[in-house]
Amino acid sequence: MSDQSIGFEDVIRKLGTDYNTSDIEKDDKLIINDNTYKSLISYIISLPPKQYTLLSTLIGLLLIDNLDAKDQILLGKFINNIGQTIITSAAQEQITIKKDK
Repeated sequence: MSDQSIGFEDVIRKLGTDYNTSDIEKDDKLIINDNTYKSLISYIISLPPKQYTLLSTLIGLLLIDNLDAKDQILLGKFINNIGQTIITSAAQEQITIKKDK
């Protein structure tokens, strides 16, 4: 990975940073606004199945660079927990919608 890449610690730091809704530069790194985030998510979920799988594989491989096995396990569990939270929320929303009908 290049010197310009973002490490796991940088991602965590950015998640804890307060910022306005416009893109800003902080410490020579771009903080992404809500519109950019929504566009990125929209793009990812609209990919065909093979491209979607390839993208997730590439992201996974990029994230494990320079991590030992223990850190890879921790990062994998962290990402898995994010996925479980999203799935749980979606399931609850579907149940709520069915009850309202």
